[in-house]
Amino acid sequence: MRRLCLLVSVLIFGALFGVPTPAMAAGSIGALSINPDSVRDGQSTTGTVDLGFPDAEPTVVRFFSSDPSAAQVPVSITIPAGRTTGSFTITSNAAAPPTIVQITGATADNISRSHNMSVNAATPAGPSLSSVSFVPTSIVGGQNATGTARFTGPMTQGAVIQLASSNPAIARVPQETVVSANASSSTFNLATSTVSTATNVTVTATWFSVTRTATITVTPGAPPAADVVKITKATWKRGLLTIEATSTNPNAILSVYSVADNFMFDLTNKGGGRYADQRGFVDNPRQISVRSNFRGSASAKLTS
Repeated sequence: MRRLCLLVSVLIFGALFGVPTPAMAAGSIGALSINPDSVRDGQSTTGTVDLGFPDAEPTVVRFFSSDPSAAQVPVSITIPAGRTTGSFTITSNAAAPPTIVQITGATADNISRSHNMSVNAATPAGPSLSSVSFVPTSIVGGQNATGTARFTGPMTQGAVIQLASSNPAIARVPQETVVSANASSSTFNLATSTVSTATNVTVTATWFSVTRTATITVTPGAPPAADVVKITKATWKRGLLTIEATSTNPNAILSVYSVADNFMFDLTNKGGGRYADQRGFVDNPRQISVRSNFRGSASAKLTS
C-alpha cells in the first residue's frame, strides 16, 4: 500500500510541475565537441553533437556562434530518428584577429551544450620557416647540441618559433626561440640526459601553420671535453656593455651572466668561433661570465 501511495504521489507531482520522465530526455544534447578546436588561415573544422538518447522522431539541433565574424556555423542540422550523433561544419575567417569563439548547440527542449574553439592569426605573407637543424646531429648523452631555426629570408619584425621534443626526458629544448628583427635565423640549446642505448629524438619547430622537424641521436658513452672559451673584450662605458669572446667550438652558443649568476643575453655568432654583442643603458655589472652550451666558461672584470 505504501509503495502504491508513493507511486501515485510521484505521478501527480510530475503532472503538476512538469518533471521530465526518462522518455522526455530523448532528443536532448548530451555533448558537443569540435575537432580540431584550433584553426587558422580560414580553415574549416568539424563539430559533433551527441544526443543523450536516441529519439523516435528526427531531432533538430540549432547552432550559435559567439563571434560570427570569426567563426560561422549552420543554422541547424537534423539528426534522423534512431540516430544519436550528427556532424556540422564550422568555417573560420582568415582575416579575423586571434580570438576564442564559443559554439553552442541547442534542441527544442532548450537543452544546450557548448565548446570553445581558437581562431588563430593568419600566417603572415613573406618569408617562411624553412628548416630546423642541429650541430652535432649525434651526441653522447649529457652533452648539449646547438639547434638552428631558419627562415627563407630576413624577418622584418622578427618571429617567435614554438619548439617541442618528442622525448623531453632524453632531449630538452626551450618552449620557444626568437628570431630578432631583420634576422633570418635563431639558435637554441638542446640538453640531453645519459642513455643506455642510442635513442632518436625528433624536435618540432612551429611558426603559425608551418612546422619543420629535425632528428638528433643521443648515444651512450663519455661526453667529449668542454670547449675553451676566452673573453677578448669586456667593457662598460656610459651604460653601454660590450662583450667579445671566442670558443674552440664554432657552433657553440655563448651566454653572458652577471656576477649574481643572472642570465643577461646571448652573444651573436660572428663565425669562425668569434662572438660579440652590445647592450645599452644597463647598470655596470662590474664582472661577467661567458658560458658555452658545450660546457666551457670564462669570467672577466669590466673595464671602462
